[in-house]
Amino acid sequence: MVGSGSVGVRLVHQLLFLNAKQPIKIFGGEEEKPYSREHLLELLAGINTKDSLYESSKLPENEHLQVFLNNPIVSIDSDKQFVIDTKGEKHPYSALVMAVGATPNKLQVPGVDLQNIFTFRNIRDAEQLKNRQVSSRNIVIIGGGQVGLDTANAMQRHNTNVTVIEHSSRLMYHQLDDHASVYLRLYMDDLGVDVRINNHVSQFEGQDDKVEQVVLDDGEIIPCDTVIISIGIKPNVDLAINSGIHIKKGIIVDDKLQTNKPNIYAVGECCEYNGVVFGSVYPGFEQAECLAEILLKDTGKYKGSTSTSHLKVVDYPILSIGDNGDDSVSNVSVTFRDIKNMTYRKLVLHNGRLKGVVATGKWKTSKNLHDMVKNNDRIWLWQRRRFEKTGEL
Repeated sequence: MVGSGSVGVRLVHQLLFLNAKQPIKIFGGEEEKPYSREHLLELLAGINTKDSLYESSKLPENEHLQVFLNNPIVSIDSDKQFVIDTKGEKHPYSALVMAVGATPNKLQVPGVDLQNIFTFRNIRDAEQLKNRQVSSRNIVIIGGGQVGLDTANAMQRHNTNVTVIEHSSRLMYHQLDDHASVYLRLYMDDLGVDVRINNHVSQFEGQDDKVEQVVLDDGEIIPCDTVIISIGIKPNVDLAINSGIHIKKGIIVDDKLQTNKPNIYAVGECCEYNGVVFGSVYPGFEQAECLAEILLKDTGKYKGSTSTSHLKVVDYPILSIGDNGDDSVSNVSVTFRDIKNMTYRKLVLHNGRLKGVVATGKWKTSKNLHDMVKNNDRIWLWQRRRFEKTGEL
């Protein structure tokens, strides 16, 4: 197992749950023992502790398991079926799983190397940002996606001014539609977060190697002492490229989660299935559970995952499942609005079947929607009419 993140740990747990008797080796590149990366925002917001992150990703003690931390794999010999770690030691394999995750996208503008400009991806980033919460007075978040908005809310402590800059025309562009994004923006305004859309950063400026202001492409200057860049992630594919494993956006896998190389598999944010790279951990968990069955029983196929998005630490319910309805040519949208309660709900249908859901505001009966989208459930005409009147399915 190359990668000791949440998805790799989930696969190890699932293999041992299915009574794997083969020796299992897991290699991690960080000095830290495995932790739940998906809960880092709760750590930053003071909801979770560092110990709880370790506990929820704790590897089991098992005679078949060996753990190698701070010791990444640096090369793969797919013909002779062994890997070489950073210490130069060879490790043979009968099955090799790449769960190497992703890296934050970089912003290529002048001044990006100034001090106090951060990305937010690992536990060290979270600790550095927690230290900045007390001393910062003006924080700029670059990116109005899910992580950027949650980070903005988590950093807004001690009367800190927080500004979010999003280059596209709406917040959470790929998950929400225009209407839902307006509701979300109004809520962020109520929190005191200054949101700017349709804006690009042209450069960062400062003295003594520390950032002091952000310059936008229209010439506006926003003072700041801390910047957090949250503009998405890119799959870690360098090890795959150097090993002759095919990639496009990520490491390409088939419905057995296998690459073009025999006995080499990929799961999580690094892999690409059917042209899709999933940028969240939960599809990776589905892949891990499926791959355990494939490796041990040679049964099952991966059929893709349905993406679900919701804010973690912003106390305003946002739900996005599957298609957000931007493709209005082939999709039909059925909507419900309750402006007084800032509630908006949309069903995205294709040939009468549910392809996606977008919603803002509380929705007590929304629990089954993920399965309904995943199963491509039919939504009958009477259900649509009821939904338009009541907002319920």
